[in-house]
Amino acid sequence: MNSTQQSGGVDATLRDFWATRPVRPRSGSKAAGVSAAIARRYGVDPILVRVAFVVLACYGGAGIVLYMLGWLLFPKEAPPLPGQTTPSREPTATWIVVVLVLLLFPSLMWMISSMAVLGLAAGPVALYLLHRNQGDRQVTGTSNPPPQATPTGENTWVYPGAAAEPQTPPAWDPLGAAPFAWDLPEPSEPEPPEPRSRRYRWFNPVALLAAFLAAVVVAGSGAGGAPAAAAGLGVLGAAMVIGAFLHVGRWPILFAVPLAMFALIASFADEYRFNGDLSVGDLRVAPIETTDVLSSYDRTAGTVELDLSDLRISTGQVVETTANVGAGKVLIRVPSTVDVTAHCDAEVGELTCLGRHANGQDLQRSVTDEGPDGLGGGKLVLNAAVGTGNVEVVRD
Repeated sequence: MNSTQQSGGVDATLRDFWATRPVRPRSGSKAAGVSAAIARRYGVDPILVRVAFVVLACYGGAGIVLYMLGWLLFPKEAPPLPGQTTPSREPTATWIVVVLVLLLFPSLMWMISSMAVLGLAAGPVALYLLHRNQGDRQVTGTSNPPPQATPTGENTWVYPGAAAEPQTPPAWDPLGAAPFAWDLPEPSEPEPPEPRSRRYRWFNPVALLAAFLAAVVVAGSGAGGAPAAAAGLGVLGAAMVIGAFLHVGRWPILFAVPLAMFALIASFADEYRFNGDLSVGDLRVAPIETTDVLSSYDRTAGTVELDLSDLRISTGQVVETTANVGAGKVLIRVPSTVDVTAHCDAEVGELTCLGRHANGQDLQRSVTDEGPDGLGGGKLVLNAAVGTGNVEVVRD
């Protein structure tokens, strides 16, 4: 750890990070070079950094936003300036900055949820801790390593046939001859070192077992597949971060990638109510008798149009039904003189609930309308919800 980090606190660490922040390399990158820059700056495996971005992307897309921020803030490696031998830095191109800013603003607005905020916070915290422990490490893997200095002066000699590489003879020559006068055999190759026994052999099996137990415990509590997968993925993520410092194997990656995909699909299914059989398409019904009204009308994606305007409902009778759509539209028409209590819900989209209008995220409205004839007669209790899309409950 460098002296700045030892003597200062968070503020000193942040200043040191900004002054020595990772530089996106000209070669060896898969996309914009953000993962390669972090890996080269702190001496970790770039695969681990890429996996970390993929895992964070499962938290409401936080990994994608963090990658764009790295693309925006980390400079690009440039060819050496005239008279210099080391690579220089150049800022991100202006047109890329404009595109990234235009993408970041709506992305941040879209990600206002607890899961996404958790992912956005985890990335900078992990990078801060990495710099806190590895910030004094010298950058390796530059495209243009500095050349070796060439000795200069009067007392120089050159091997025959090697005029471009002058060398300085030893200060004391007991035989009175330069080394090129001796026809000595070439030195033999040194014996390869004995292979060291691999340390921390227990780490990967223990990490996989801990991830499995975490998933089993969460699943056993009845939380569902998505939270169970997220718990196992969190343990694997922590194991990969620790393993990067211990230089152990990459076994957790083989399990983390498919587990991340499963967690993403499961969370998407839970969020948008993809329960039971997958149903896609439009559903339009217009029941006349109350016995024809089902307790629930569901679609994974599409439209549920429930026309109750001609429903024959007697005085004092209460009819309740639910309409759910994962992505699409719910439209319910109610009779002109029936008392209606409507509960409208849209996670992302727009709703019109008996004259009450709203749009945005996490929308919930509960409206009771007794109709033009006032209280009395039959009553409808409606629950209308979409994950993404529109909800409309209108009086005919």
